[in-house]
Amino acid sequence: MAEPFFQFKRFRVYHSACGFKVGTDGVLLGAWAKVSDGNSVLDIGTGSGLIALMLAQRAKACIDAIELHPCAAKQAEQNVARSPFGDVHVYNHSLAVWADSGKKYDVVVCNPPFFSNAQPPKDDALALAKHTITLTPMELFGHVKKLMLPTGLFCTIFPKTEYELFCQAAKTNGFFPENVVDVYPMPNYPEIRLMVQFSFTDNGKPKREALYIEQSDTRHDYSEEYKALTKDFFLRF
Repeated sequence: MAEPFFQFKRFRVYHSACGFKVGTDGVLLGAWAKVSDGNSVLDIGTGSGLIALMLAQRAKACIDAIELHPCAAKQAEQNVARSPFGDVHVYNHSLAVWADSGKKYDVVVCNPPFFSNAQPPKDDALALAKHTITLTPMELFGHVKKLMLPTGLFCTIFPKTEYELFCQAAKTNGFFPENVVDVYPMPNYPEIRLMVQFSFTDNGKPKREALYIEQSDTRHDYSEEYKALTKDFFLRF
């Protein structure tokens, strides 16, 4: 049986060894996070390497990608090696260890473990990826504070249900939201995710916008905004 993969326009992602498979959250963050040529970038909990590869396609940046689970880290290394992008480096390290390395980054991205109140699944890789077992929001922001340059940005995505937890952790560690995207599956449906860009500078009320993934109940009737955001990656657009 062939190993499962997801084919993008410029690279392929194998994800059988990863708790997080290729999914909407990772694609949204990889397509949205602010990154520019010359940036130093850290992808926390890279999993299959999806977000790191998306950022590498978008900008000529130097990208470090760390992953706690050794099997996922190995698969991310293989995905990077098969890709056309040369400046992505995968490391099998915990965030706590990496935070004490002395490294500093222009941009930090993370699709974090965020289900703090749900019952963790039995699969170890899935549990590490989806639940705050080894990384709470407070710990996440504390580590990112050490790793981010004073002028840097931290871009992340999390469920609406975890909003207060993440915002309190951000405030405690001196982060301020600059841009917020409220993500809805389609109009007239409840909000499911927030994408937030944080910095160390308080610029007052953050810029806020809504993103609808689909525009109707018809399957795969994607909104123009979603297509514009992801068109450089998905084969269907």
